[in-house]
Amino acid sequence: MAAVRPRARVPVDFVLVVLLVLATVASGCSADGGDASAAPPIKTPLPDVAAEAWSARGHVLERAPFNPPLNDPVIGDAWRAVYTSVSGVDGRTREISGTFFIPPGDPPQDGWPVISLAHGTTGIDNACGPSTHSDLMGYLAEVRAYLADGYAVAMTDYEGLGSPGTHPYLEPKSAAFNVIDAVRALHELTSTVSRRWVAAGTSQGGQAVWAADELNAFYGDGVDLIGSVAMSPAANVTGLADLAWSGQLTNDQEMYFPLLIEGVQRYNAELDESRYVHGRIAAGMGILAQCQSPVGDLLSRVYAEEELKPDRRRDVDALRRALQRIALPQQPLTVPMLVVSGDNDQTVRPQWVSSAVQQSCRIGGRIEHMQIPGAGHAELPPDADKTVRQWIADRFDDVAAPSNCATQP
Repeated sequence: MAAVRPRARVPVDFVLVVLLVLATVASGCSADGGDASAAPPIKTPLPDVAAEAWSARGHVLERAPFNPPLNDPVIGDAWRAVYTSVSGVDGRTREISGTFFIPPGDPPQDGWPVISLAHGTTGIDNACGPSTHSDLMGYLAEVRAYLADGYAVAMTDYEGLGSPGTHPYLEPKSAAFNVIDAVRALHELTSTVSRRWVAAGTSQGGQAVWAADELNAFYGDGVDLIGSVAMSPAANVTGLADLAWSGQLTNDQEMYFPLLIEGVQRYNAELDESRYVHGRIAAGMGILAQCQSPVGDLLSRVYAEEELKPDRRRDVDALRRALQRIALPQQPLTVPMLVVSGDNDQTVRPQWVSSAVQQSCRIGGRIEHMQIPGAGHAELPPDADKTVRQWIADRFDDVAAPSNCATQP
């Protein structure tokens, strides 16, 4: 999840160059704007996965060289591939596109350690998959940083982005399966990679890797997840329903809200887009096909409060319930997680992230949560790179993972 830019593709919400100051999370942090607490997750069942879908996970159906803009010295081999994964909605096979990279030179004895990279919001249409763009819609810099550190990288587009199908926006099980199966696909593409891997993602991708961590015991057989890094995660955005009703969405949330409604109604029959998006904004919804938002210019912001208000209180309740069903945690984490967020995030409110962390800690998660003073959703300061990279390196070096769960309320 990220605030969708007006009339332009959504850029990377968090490239791995962040963090000037890290602070241990305190409770009660808030961003400017209306107050709406996060409603608790509604636990949903795992899909019933057909035997043929289960056995086909991560199988590569198509492959081709991926050619970034330059002859890059940190890239060894690179592919764009289509692989099989499973829908978290109906348990059936889906075809997912993505990009895959290994560093140059000889791999370590046990193979290149793997990062499965989960991108933030780039849109909700087939054209919005990073693998269809030579710069990965801004994510090439992050891929390069991991390659330079000696990691292989698997980067899923998610279902319905970059390949045919419908993108189930923020549906965490589908995204988690796509992230995990990208690692399996990388193993089909090259024998030079390790079974050990870390999941890393931001915003929408932060939710995806958090879910992958929770679902690892169920779905992650054959590969070895050892940690996850969730940056500005959209773990629980239930508060958006009440903010829309009260007319207190931030500008960032207003740009994102039409995309949220269109994306989430795709797998929630009780939601009707016409009850949430009205007037001129509703007339402009076709621009989502171009990975853009119908909200963003100064004029549209003037009438966004009125045109993004749910029709009735019962529509607010229906939206909140739909968002509770995709909120995390759904179950305990299986491996340690690092959560990094900003205390001035105007898209995913900091208290929403803190609440999700607290709940996950209470059910047994091992989490280090770091909240950065003054940082927003897409503008975390420039030194976190070292902290995140060191945390990842420590997992591969079998260093015991830190946790500040004991300090959570």
